[in-house]
Amino acid sequence: MKNELENPFSVTKATEFSDEEINDYWVNFNTEDEVSIEAILNPREYLPKYVIGSKGCGKTHILRYFSFPLQTIRYDGNIKELLWKEKYIGIYSVFHGINSSRFAGKGIDETQWLSIFEYYFELYICDILLATIKEIIKALDNCKALEESLVRRIMEILSSAEKKDDCLNLDFLTDYFNILRRKIDAQILNAAFTRKLEYDEVKVLFSPGDLIFGIPKALCELDDILKEVRFIYIFDEYEKLFEWQKIFVNTLVWDKKNPVTFWIGARRHGFTTRETKSGQEMKSGSEFQNVNLDEIIRENETLYKTFAEHLFTDRLLKYYKSKGLTLTFDDVRERFTTRFEKYDEQKIINEIKAKNTRKEYDHIKEFRRKLISAIKNGQALEAKKTDDADTIIQSIIENTDDNPLDQKYKIFYFYKLWNKAKPSDTIKKFLNEINTQYLRYLKQKESAFDEIKDKRKKDFIAQLAKENNIKNTVYAGIKTFIELSQGNARHFILILKKVVEMARIRGEKPLEEGGMISLDSQFLAVYDTAKWFYDDIEVIGEKGKEMYSSLKNLTDYFIQERFCDKPVETTISCFYVKADDLSTKALASLELMKMHSVLIEEDDGRYDRNSGRKERLFVINKILAPLWNLPTVVRGSLSLNTEMAEAIFNYDFNDKFQSLYKSRKNQLNAPDFLKNKLGNQPPLF
Repeated sequence: MKNELENPFSVTKATEFSDEEINDYWVNFNTEDEVSIEAILNPREYLPKYVIGSKGCGKTHILRYFSFPLQTIRYDGNIKELLWKEKYIGIYSVFHGINSSRFAGKGIDETQWLSIFEYYFELYICDILLATIKEIIKALDNCKALEESLVRRIMEILSSAEKKDDCLNLDFLTDYFNILRRKIDAQILNAAFTRKLEYDEVKVLFSPGDLIFGIPKALCELDDILKEVRFIYIFDEYEKLFEWQKIFVNTLVWDKKNPVTFWIGARRHGFTTRETKSGQEMKSGSEFQNVNLDEIIRENETLYKTFAEHLFTDRLLKYYKSKGLTLTFDDVRERFTTRFEKYDEQKIINEIKAKNTRKEYDHIKEFRRKLISAIKNGQALEAKKTDDADTIIQSIIENTDDNPLDQKYKIFYFYKLWNKAKPSDTIKKFLNEINTQYLRYLKQKESAFDEIKDKRKKDFIAQLAKENNIKNTVYAGIKTFIELSQGNARHFILILKKVVEMARIRGEKPLEEGGMISLDSQFLAVYDTAKWFYDDIEVIGEKGKEMYSSLKNLTDYFIQERFCDKPVETTISCFYVKADDLSTKALASLELMKMHSVLIEEDDGRYDRNSGRKERLFVINKILAPLWNLPTVVRGSLSLNTEMAEAIFNYDFNDKFQSLYKSRKNQLNAPDFLKNKLGNQPPLF
């Protein structure tokens, strides 16, 4: 039973991995030196780096990979060889571990909290630093003498020390620093009641930076093997800090001293300031390097595909090895990818047919309703009686062999001709043209239906699935999962985790010989992952409410464009907008959605033909597409005029969006689109 419940994709967050698992599951994004993650970060370089990425992009996995425990694993514990070859030591720490929110409020001035935080922070980091140094010294020659010399140098940094004579080794020194930390912890805890900090209990023995710069410097001066070694403080979860705490960290980065440098990991929305305590701002390129993981990963789809294949195959290799099976990389990849039932549009068509054997299709019912409405309003050309609607419908379903998709094609073509109708045109003429072209299509001759099928098929299948309340299982297969994840490793692994779970619930044995993974299991896994991402966006309060409102407006607009009578030819998931023309509030909402990867900006924007102004191109994160049955393949983009964009993204104009939405709905659906002609507006086709 235990083996049946095992899932190689169960862990989706790097924080939940052991050091051994971080190493085992490491996949370098591209092995070409100039664009590999290792080459971009370049641990031998002195320039500090801010490693920025969205949640799940692999940032923590990457940063932990360069930490000392992982370095030790890669060198099988041979620290001497590690020092000779790597020339750096990674000191990894998570800002969340310091619980920075404690250093605020309680009736105490922020400047006091800043002093206490700076002091506590350094003691906290020194605990990790000294533990690492102990491991290094043990591996070196004359380790006892080296340790004693280092401790003396460290004690000289301190302004005073009650236990100076007792600190004979690093264990004593670590205990001493821990005592100092516990005193601060007690002061912070009691401050909630006393509304003050007792500075007599907290003896400040050094200035900010004295230890985190001074200790590595002293160690490197005491042994030849360490002379060229760099210490990299790798601080993750920068976004957990208050702004004034971030400024302090920036100041440490600014004031770095050899042999120390910094890598700071942050979510995109968390890298909010470059300011230092002096008021100066750090400059990207000269004082630090901005490493945007999202851009690096997303800009090359081919590399990401290879990266993703290694992500799932490496986990499966380890899984099968635990079962006593020794398989090659190619064997595992082939076994797994071929277990996914392939998307088959005919399966959807058959399911719709089976569901409607004793009743009329909903799309036919709706077509009849619209025809009758037009006839009653005198908008149906020569058709004057409601019974004429049945005659038109019979002509539309002629030769379709009850195929709902083909009927959709013919209805669309009818709407297209109707929308362009001239006074001399007749419904009969339209039906003759439609059926003539359709017969050519059935005989595989050149026909107007070729273009309709090429550009509209997926939209009409989505419409049919929605109308008949069945799953649109187009989001299927490893290739599609990689595409949906759009450069985010966690999204990809989470889909696979849920795929295995869903398939096992259905008894499909997804990882066993002869097993399979149904389209239903795949659809539910993808939908569940999309829902998780939607619910997990980290925007709360008023900003969160406004952002979700903008997202709803945008997706309502997209849904209307796709599920209307006359869907446009472009992809209903991306759009151009003249961002410079937007109000501050609308632009802020757009940028917030981009910051949290709800929207992803594409580099290939364009310039308006008339004004010459730049239009920015955005695509809704593909992982969200299944929630609204939106497409993932990009072909052309919608253009949002400034009025519509303002109504979508400016919360204050929510009411205006509703009126614009209704107006657009009338343009896209029969028989209301005929009213446009009465106002001398051009047809939409």
